This record gives sequence, structure tokens and C-alpha cells, in this order.
Amino acid sequence: MQRVLIIENKKAGRGNHNLHEFRDLMIDKGINVVERELSRETTPHALTADADTFEAVVAAGGDGTISCVAHALSGKDIPLLTFPAGTANLIAVNLGIQDHAENLYDLLENGESSRIDLAELVVGTKQYGFTMLAGVGLDAEMIHASEELKPTLGVAAYVVAMLKKIAVPEADITLEMDGKTVKTRGMSVMIANFGMATFGIPIAEGIDPSDGLFTIIVLKGNTPLALVPSIIESIKAHLKVGKVDYGDRVEIYHCREITIHTDPVLPVQYDGEVVEDAHTPVHARVIPRAVRMIRAREKEELAT
Repeated sequence: MQRVLIIENKKAGRGNHNLHEFRDLMIDKGINVVERELSRETTPHALTADADTFEAVVAAGGDGTISCVAHALSGKDIPLLTFPAGTANLIAVNLGIQDHAENLYDLLENGESSRIDLAELVVGTKQYGFTMLAGVGLDAEMIHASEELKPTLGVAAYVVAMLKKIAVPEADITLEMDGKTVKTRGMSVMIANFGMATFGIPIAEGIDPSDGLFTIIVLKGNTPLALVPSIIESIKAHLKVGKVDYGDRVEIYHCREITIHTDPVLPVQYDGEVVEDAHTPVHARVIPRAVRMIRAREKEELAT
């Protein structure tokens, strides 16, 4: 490895405290490191316009940062290394990556990579790219409520925000998936590409970020407390203890393209970013095997 591009979001999480150690280690090893900062004035596509002149790109930030850099590299064969510097860092969790300089350097030089699906989300007239998951309903409300808590609580802010939601609206939901229509009810719909939440706990079984399919998860009920049995089942799946049974609390589908209509309308998020002043309906489609991402997990461990 001779030339590496670092794209950093300095406003992500609570500060990229270990990035300088990784950068200095690369320089000590003789790598030519070029650093660029992601900001409101600099787009990921502009920052990666010459990505073909580098042997790898490092994206340092939270899930939103990693995702937008991944989309900027879509269709290129440049390996992307995730440096987790946000709050939840779920993309890094799914890839098995931590912010230890020596381990990151070893991954950069010797690690394996996989072609990973990306996704496009259309809300109204605007289009967004996501990598981890998008959702409508409870998860969007939870992310919005957690914003002011993240600086002090970190990832625990999401749990506190969820517990504050004693009741949430249960909506009539219409899912149009690859030409098939399903009508149901629930408090949230998630469009998952990666399948692991915090601590590597599966969101649901059967989520594979390289299979060209979304996993659609409908959460039933009208209170976050209804999620507790499903969370217990997910922990069982993580620990490989007993048979996992979500019962009628969760509905799971797979598709390449989806449109979600709800009544009443529900808020929208993608990769931990709430779409301000926007709501359902939404449309999403998979971009199969669009980006090459370096991973610490074995290939088969990427799927839940």
C-alpha cells in the first residue's frame, strides 16, 4: 500500500480521537496519506473524484459519513475502509471493525473485502443514498429524539429516546414490493441492507448485504415495550441459543424495490439521519454489489 486517501467528518460523534494515531502509523510505514475534510462546502463526490489514483479510501465518521463516501465510490473498484468515529457506528459493527490503529493498518494491508449492496431512497422529489438501513415510524422518531442526548450519552441516547416514547401511532401500511402488494399495520417499517444493531445483535434473521435484496421488517404494536420480546429473540440469535421465533410481533419480507404508503403519514430516516420536514410515502431500490468494503469479519459472518 503506497497511497491512501482519508476523508474525515470532524463533526461526527464525539470527536475522531484515534484517527491521528492511524494516520501517523500509515505515514511511519511509508504510505503517502492525503487528508480531506467532509463539510457542507465539500461533497463526497468532489472529494473522491480522483479516487482511482489511490489504492484505498478511509472514511472517518459516523454511519452517515461512511454511507455518503460509499455512494461516492459506487461502481469503482477502490477498497473502502471504515474508521468508526460516530455515535452508533453500525456499519463498522457489521464489518467487525474497531478504531485500533494497529488492527486498522493490518486490515488495510492484509484484510479481505466484499462487494456490498448500496441503496437509494426517494422521499418526495429528493433522493438519498443509504448503506445500513432506512426506516419510517418509530425508528425515525427515536433518532430525532436522541439528537440532543448523543453528546452526553453516546449510543445509550437511542435507548433513552426509545423509552421516552410511551406510545406511538400504529399506522395502516401498504408495501409495494417487486410488483406484489401487502397491506398490514404497525408502528415502524425498516428497510435493512446490513443486519446487525449495537453489540452485533441481529435486527432479524436472513439479512445479507451482498445478496441484492432488502430485508423489510414491519414492527407491530403501538409502544416500544412491544419490542422487548423481539429484542430477546434477537439476543438468542446472536448467542445461538434455541430457536428464534418472532411470532406475530414482526413481519419480514425480501425485495429489490419497495414503495411504502402509510396512514397516518410517518417520519423518515436513513442511516441515522432524519429527513427533516418529510414523511411517507417513500420509495427505495437496491444497487447490487456497488462498493468494495474492507471487512474484519469472515464473509459468511456479514449475513445474519
